[in-house]
Amino acid sequence: MELDAIDRAILRLLQEDGRMSYSELSRRLKVPESTVRARVKRLVDGGIIRKFAALINPFKAGYSIIAFIAIDIEPSKVKDAVDKLSNLPEVDVLGIATGAHDVLMQVTVRDLQELENFLLEKLGKIEGIKSTETSILTSVKKWGYARVF
Repeated sequence: MELDAIDRAILRLLQEDGRMSYSELSRRLKVPESTVRARVKRLVDGGIIRKFAALINPFKAGYSIIAFIAIDIEPSKVKDAVDKLSNLPEVDVLGIATGAHDVLMQVTVRDLQELENFLLEKLGKIEGIKSTETSILTSVKKWGYARVF
């Protein structure tokens, strides 16, 4: 899907404020509201906009641990393990990776006890996982998202 300047401007504005109305987008971009509506629909239907959602500060919502976990998995079991990992509610970001580890993921949990339970009771029961390496963020200096425009 080719994106033109209007598409990119819509995406840029929605990344700043996902609740911005079509009329406000129209006013700022100096294009008809019908154009904005059609463009946003096309961006959603084309998968460019995955969803509209609130970005939550987990620390203010009762969660105290954000951890990055690197996982090594038996090669023949990577796909099945990733499918199982993707269904765990604690997992925020998950991907198959190049480099020292097979899979990298970010998890958010309430406390160290919940992290321990996640590691032992959930990860520990997924077939094919050989090892994990967990790093906990001690503070967050920047909250972001995939900013591509």
